[in-house]
Amino acid sequence: MSANPNGASIVSSNAGYSGTPLWKLKQQGAVQNINKIVEEAEEQKLHALDEENSETLRVSVDAVSLGRAEGIGEKPLVRHIIVKDLRKVAARSKMALPQGGLFENRAPLMFFAVFDGQSCADTPGPLTAEWCAKQVIPKLLRNLSALPAGYENQTFVKATLTKTFDDLDKEILRNQPGIHDGCGAAVALLVGEKLFSSVIGKCEIVLCEAGGPPQRVRYNPIALGSNQGRPDLPEETQFLQEAGGVVYTSEAGVPLVSGPSGASTSVSRSLGDRAWKGPDGGVPGSIKLLKGTPETRVTDLSWAERHQFMVLSSAPVAQTVTPDDCISAGAEFHGKPRAIAGEVTSKASEFPQNASAQCTSVVVHFIPKDEKAGGPPAAKKARKEAESVRLRHIVVKHRDCGQPFDPVRGRPIVRSREEAEAMLRTALRELNQEAKNTKTSMDASKAKLAALQPSPKYVSLCKELSECTTAQKGGGMMGDLGWLSNEGLHRFGPSFAETAKSLGVGQWSDLASSEHGIHILQRIA
Repeated sequence: MSANPNGASIVSSNAGYSGTPLWKLKQQGAVQNINKIVEEAEEQKLHALDEENSETLRVSVDAVSLGRAEGIGEKPLVRHIIVKDLRKVAARSKMALPQGGLFENRAPLMFFAVFDGQSCADTPGPLTAEWCAKQVIPKLLRNLSALPAGYENQTFVKATLTKTFDDLDKEILRNQPGIHDGCGAAVALLVGEKLFSSVIGKCEIVLCEAGGPPQRVRYNPIALGSNQGRPDLPEETQFLQEAGGVVYTSEAGVPLVSGPSGASTSVSRSLGDRAWKGPDGGVPGSIKLLKGTPETRVTDLSWAERHQFMVLSSAPVAQTVTPDDCISAGAEFHGKPRAIAGEVTSKASEFPQNASAQCTSVVVHFIPKDEKAGGPPAAKKARKEAESVRLRHIVVKHRDCGQPFDPVRGRPIVRSREEAEAMLRTALRELNQEAKNTKTSMDASKAKLAALQPSPKYVSLCKELSECTTAQKGGGMMGDLGWLSNEGLHRFGPSFAETAKSLGVGQWSDLASSEHGIHILQRIA
């Protein structure tokens, strides 16, 4: 310690320390690793921000695939991807994402995709679709991480998604000589409230947009891949003819393009299909007739307000189920992606031309924003997790469930899962119709009391369909599962628990799966 001329004490900045360098103290274990402490604090801060964002922008997603499947000696022709938090995938891959522009404040990132080996130039095959499904996320994350500061805007993110498709196509053609088939794709990347969509070939993304006055809301379909994929579209025709192809219409009315070899195809774009990609494909004498570039769009979403949901579909679905039909299914089973996907996919599978096809739909429902999400999310979430719920249900078993036996009627179960889901979609349709025709009390307490009593339609359906001994209970206890804690719900499986906890009192659920079969649930308290 020293003194200045005015008599004030001056304390040395090293006072109280031995004078040993900081690196030496760290080496001796006297000082913790400061960098590690800072990193952990920063990680906790980012995790809290991600939790807050995920409470604000939420989706419920499900997919249904009917037709060709694994387990019967064949690989599936269609692969679908559902990633509700792309940031977690990037963190596990140690991939640094952009931090400015659209990505500021750790905007939620989601990714959904369908790759379809039936949307190809030659014989349908599984290899390109399988390879693309495995490679698309690593390539996308790598391209996003390469965006320079100041370029994190919709123009460059759109270009990044398009480049990801180009990368997939080039690598298949140049570095995967064993893959000769091709595929189409429908990809949706959500960055906050911006939807980046890319569609190639005969796949499709249908976005539901609400319009009209509040008293008569109309749902309108927007087909996000409608300007590509078919040889008869003006721009596609021009490219194909300039490249040396011949565009014509078959006797069945299908637009086709043929090349010098005489082979014909009904697609104008695809990933893979090396025999149609000229020198890039490595096939001697071939010319480039098919593009590997998707139709990419940017849509500013009005989350769960003007925009309600979207449907990503494989080629057989897109070619037989109209965008209007997709919207009708979504309106009928509003907020229930499993039921919507099942309805759309089942409708497609009924067409004769899809008898041996794989029909796949992915439905993404935008959940209305929680106005209270700005409150203390951690405390709110903890209370909700600890909350018990009381449920009634109808369960329909199928031959692949844990115990394929009906204890009510004393008989084995031989129906498929698809048949079980179809039965419950019909039940949901009837329950929804009953609810529309029933006047509900505006008084919340009276509405909760009313939910305790089963409706006449429920009683009828539970007696007719449910394969659970709770269906034999009398009066208001029919189908009652009682009070279930968070632990009790998870005994039925994570899907069942998540569905149950999302319900409000009196509300009917989407189809929920457990080892007991397929359920529809109503929260009664």
